[in-house]
Amino acid sequence: MLRRFLPLLAVFLACTKDPRIEERSIVVYSSKSCPVSQESAYSVMYAAGDFEPPDDRPAAASLYLRETGRVMEEFPSSTRALLVDVSQGDVDWRGYRDDVPRQGPINVLVWPGGESCRLNGDVERRIDSTLGVFGRHFLVAGGKLVDGAQVPRTWIGNLSTGIVDRLALGLGVRRSRATITEFPDPDVVAVGDMGALVAGGEDPDSGKPIDSAEVYLPSIAGEGNGDFDRTRIGLSIGRTQHGAAVLATGETLLVGGLDSSNTVTRSMEIVDPKTRRSKIDGVAFLAVPRRNPTVMRLASGEILVAGGLDLNGKPVSTLEWFAADASRATKRPVDLVTGKERAFVPLDAGGALAVIIPEQATPDFKTVWLISADGTLAPAVAIDPNELATVKLFAGAESSPALWTGFRWMRWQPWFGAFQTIADAENDPDPKIHDRQPSTGPMANGDSGLALWLDDEGSAGSYVRGFRFSARSRYAVVPKPLLVDGPGQLAPDRLAGVAGSSIKFDPAKGVLMGTGASAFLTDVTFLDFVLDVDVPDGTAPPVVVLREADGHELEVGGAGCAFGQSAHKHVSVRRSGGGVFVRSDDGDERTCPTTLSETSRVSIGLRGGDQSVSGARNLAVTRK
Repeated sequence: MLRRFLPLLAVFLACTKDPRIEERSIVVYSSKSCPVSQESAYSVMYAAGDFEPPDDRPAAASLYLRETGRVMEEFPSSTRALLVDVSQGDVDWRGYRDDVPRQGPINVLVWPGGESCRLNGDVERRIDSTLGVFGRHFLVAGGKLVDGAQVPRTWIGNLSTGIVDRLALGLGVRRSRATITEFPDPDVVAVGDMGALVAGGEDPDSGKPIDSAEVYLPSIAGEGNGDFDRTRIGLSIGRTQHGAAVLATGETLLVGGLDSSNTVTRSMEIVDPKTRRSKIDGVAFLAVPRRNPTVMRLASGEILVAGGLDLNGKPVSTLEWFAADASRATKRPVDLVTGKERAFVPLDAGGALAVIIPEQATPDFKTVWLISADGTLAPAVAIDPNELATVKLFAGAESSPALWTGFRWMRWQPWFGAFQTIADAENDPDPKIHDRQPSTGPMANGDSGLALWLDDEGSAGSYVRGFRFSARSRYAVVPKPLLVDGPGQLAPDRLAGVAGSSIKFDPAKGVLMGTGASAFLTDVTFLDFVLDVDVPDGTAPPVVVLREADGHELEVGGAGCAFGQSAHKHVSVRRSGGGVFVRSDDGDERTCPTTLSETSRVSIGLRGGDQSVSGARNLAVTRK
């Protein structure tokens, strides 16, 4: 990875009588394969945090990248995120940092719009390896080298700089088909970084499942790449071709797979980063055993297990939901049509999305399905099966995942229940371009809007390649008002815009929701805020949902805080620390009996109450 730009000097001003000036460097990186010229590129940088920039002093700075040493007084000391837009000729680059460190340089990697870029560094051609993202880093680990000449090395990549390095030690056990998940070691989290768990897999030579896991720890001192702890964690069974997801507690759930007797297992187990132990006590079993499942943590905190194969290699049709702690099933399993290839991805507003290639390309096959937050299935607008050579899904900002079909990049449109081609993406049929897109190798989300995959370029080597299709910070300022000209910035938790749907946008009234139907502000989360929303004539007031990161919800206008149910024109909700305060129309502000954790960030949604149709218009959310 080529460092393209010298440090830029940023100044954060503390809001005190005598401002304290803190000098910080912003370092902008670009890929060697997608370079930006420092001399001619122009940039606009936006700072964000738990604050509302005043109209007369926006938290933004414009400059040419050659202006090294430029002082930017526009950025306040409470800055927690940085978005960098770079323009050069007809191409725009974008990158963002959603976890600005408390000290030291702020590194941001920018990606060109519509173009995939190769990160620098050959990671060796291999099969059965794993690509996994955790925090600002990724690992390429395990597998077998194509030529079989030596043990594959373990590689670490930094998504703030794009730099890919080989670890000095790497994995202590040779393993293929392992899983990689975030593993928030308490000592590492304390310094604002993230560890990783590499679990299970199989011996590359014998194929025997491995009954251990290893922990990667970044350098606590902040220098160097860190490495793997030599102490391994024992698993309850040998497990390979399994699935994994991180629970809201930070624990890793391992699901299904093949065990040491070469049987497809129903078992699940949890690996705890605090105790460095695995457990099966109190963990539920799958209703249907499967290998190679897709395991997703939903917005509700629930775990959804989908897809996979049975012992005979036949696709499993059953979808299963489990509680946030994996202790029990929460919904009755349901069956979804299978095909020769399937992909699943969770949605920010709730539920999940599935795209399926049929065994036979019949025109009436339902290739796209919406799995709603309440567990019901609904066919969305289908993609012609002949247009699906493969299905690679990546979670996206605005509850809009990206899909690579083998022919083109597409993006989900939640209010229309359909995929739409990304116009400026690399959709050219030129084989030289298409060979650089996701194929059969490992892939992962770098964040909600960054697709990553292992790109095998034959004799030229194997590289990690990425495509940024969206960039949105959890600290972004929410435009005001919303739900006037359209439903933008919000997304439904079920299929919308079709006959019989319980949620829709009406240009005259705003968003209309039947009982239980929800629309959430996507991507952004809040500490203290004030929310105002109008109640359209002829509708009931909406329930305002405050959802914590673990999926726990406080419903303002619901069972946890009934205030707001009597509103006829307007509802106002204020959150301050753990307290939530509600005002209906012009009445007095009332205190909810249920509180939130004082430090918890919440997502905000609107939901249909128990009375016929609930409506919402002129929504405004202001950070405080």
